[in-house]
Amino acid sequence: MVERSPGARPHAGAAKRVLILMSEVFKDGGIQRFNRTFLAACERLPLQCDVFAFADRDVPARPDSTPQNLTVRAFARSKLAFVRAVVRAMLSGQYDFIVIGHVHMLEMVVGAAALRAFRVPKLLLIAHGVEIWTGVRRLRRRALASVELVLCVSEFTKRMILRQAPELGDARFTIFPNALSDTWVARQATQDAALFEALPPQALPERFILSVARLSRHDRGKGILSVIEALASLDDRELHYVVAGSGDDMDFLRQTAARYGVADRVHFLGAVTDQQLLACYRRCAAFVLPSGQEGFGIVFLEAMFFGAPVIAAREKGAVDVVQDGQTGLLVGFGDVVGLKHAIERVLGDAALRRRLTEQASSTVTNGGVFTFDAFVERCATLLSVSTLSPNCRL
Repeated sequence: MVERSPGARPHAGAAKRVLILMSEVFKDGGIQRFNRTFLAACERLPLQCDVFAFADRDVPARPDSTPQNLTVRAFARSKLAFVRAVVRAMLSGQYDFIVIGHVHMLEMVVGAAALRAFRVPKLLLIAHGVEIWTGVRRLRRRALASVELVLCVSEFTKRMILRQAPELGDARFTIFPNALSDTWVARQATQDAALFEALPPQALPERFILSVARLSRHDRGKGILSVIEALASLDDRELHYVVAGSGDDMDFLRQTAARYGVADRVHFLGAVTDQQLLACYRRCAAFVLPSGQEGFGIVFLEAMFFGAPVIAAREKGAVDVVQDGQTGLLVGFGDVVGLKHAIERVLGDAALRRRLTEQASSTVTNGGVFTFDAFVERCATLLSVSTLSPNCRL
């Protein structure tokens, strides 16, 4: 187990104490990025936070300039050490809120809360995607009934939980969408102009559509196969398809591109650096990810931030991010013909591209709903604190 604090704690005063339990924080992945954004928001607020990260093996060093109101402990997947620490922390009675970052921890936390005869803290559960869309059986339904509020990253996630446990009632849920973190936005703003033009390991084609995804055989619902098939059906033979991401399904996808006769126009970049990814976003003709398995879809926000028109599937959490005809285009999941037409529309209509990118930009910049400032405000409301604090830079 590793523990690191940014420094000595300031006098807590009236600051609320929060115990935050997370599966993992410092690795790549959608939930991990959400977790980092959540912790960055907590640092902005008048809170004293203890963070337990189950799967992380170490905690990166923090700059001296960061607020000193958050301590992170990493448990290197030691279930026994993690459970002991959680129970000990909860029995201490010092916390106002406990934030459960993954549903797999729910029963453990509720069980530990039951050991206290008084002053049980308010329990908040963050609900992401597939891990809670099914399998809410009797024991978990009872545990959910002990949660003060379930923070759902999308309307779809909320609907799927209520479909399995309607007795929980609508009032127990709130929509709590992801956002672009302030550190991510700041990093893009401070990059040297030359770095924005950095090429991926292979030179980018002149005209291309882009997908960014994990290429696992378990993630074929991302829709990469549909994009390859749609590309093969387009009359435009000069258009290429670039896929950024790695995984154990790359050979199968290459074979699929060859089977459709577009192997020379489909480029798998593998894992890319931040600078290389920026070049892809900035240069692509459109960002296309007709996925049927997004709990939210942070990559859509990234594409919008860099001015790429977005095409997504009319499925699950993606519809909370991409508004059809306003901030992007939606097609049916697996609808190759509809996807082909959407690509042709975006590439062939400059006025449509301009309208989509302008409206999408308004959601990820200048206080839009998916900006970090808006995310901090949502966190403040949930944790019953004011954003008017020394830590807050709104």
